[in-house]
Amino acid sequence: MAKKRKNDTRLDPFATAVGSSSLDALLEQANAGDVIRMPAPSDPSREITLVCKVISHSDIESTTQVYGKNRRVQSLLNEKSVSDILPAIKEDGRNQHPALLWDQGDTSLVLAGSRRRKACILGNADYLVLSSSDFTDQDAKILAVSSDQYIAPSLWELGQAYQNTKNELIEQGKKGSYREIAVIEGVSHTAVADAIKAFEQIPADVVALYPTANHVGREVAKKLISAKERDQAAFNLLVADIANHEDINAAASDDKRAMAITKYLTTEPQIAVKREVVLESNFVSVQRSLKNGDVSVKINNKVMTDKRLEQLTKLLAAFN
Repeated sequence: MAKKRKNDTRLDPFATAVGSSSLDALLEQANAGDVIRMPAPSDPSREITLVCKVISHSDIESTTQVYGKNRRVQSLLNEKSVSDILPAIKEDGRNQHPALLWDQGDTSLVLAGSRRRKACILGNADYLVLSSSDFTDQDAKILAVSSDQYIAPSLWELGQAYQNTKNELIEQGKKGSYREIAVIEGVSHTAVADAIKAFEQIPADVVALYPTANHVGREVAKKLISAKERDQAAFNLLVADIANHEDINAAASDDKRAMAITKYLTTEPQIAVKREVVLESNFVSVQRSLKNGDVSVKINNKVMTDKRLEQLTKLLAAFN
């Protein structure tokens, strides 16, 4: 196989053998006008005929849409989240490895290649695709999951997908428990629980603050949820105000910016303990906490002789 370029997301879900080669190898050699036949993802005995074509940059948004059950939330895709392929696609004027589209007449649904689609839109590049009307809903669902191998969806995006699976289970009369979802998704029930909680508890506009959605992993999500539960009004104010912080926006790298955002949104404010002054002199200060009644005594070492320390120790020792 040729050396992998950054303008090449060939980790699409095609490991099915075709003769002595793989379907993936066939697809990466496709040129505009070629016709390729492949086994259907949901049924290898059924054949799908694909036509390779180039969609002009100006027509991408009007003639294509991303399949509704695609696990990558399109509103969270930006230059940062496609930065690994965007420069090469800009330079080449199109993506090298074709995306997969389900032809439905006036509009085609992107089953695999939504990041390539976004990169082509951002890079003013044409969109190389393999299109067919032979796909089924079951094919589309399989591709929606397996096409995420190149860069996995974020925790928040997976939470949305797992929630959809839960809803489907409930519609079938099942409980839709984390364990039921885990069996279908092939992950642990704790992974399902963490993802769904992140999706339910963290607003989309908070996720969008980060350079990419993948910067909101499990630990970050837990911190954000904890801060939101601690004081939602204060948390919302911080979210609204974060755009005004030039030091955060000017961070040297995406990782540092993500860490700065998390720190800003989750650091628990230091609340000054209110105290009542009982005695205040040049050498002795006695204060009592208004919150819990605890008393603190501070004595200047200039007046704390050994004899006075002994007397004070005996006095305190008598407290019970």
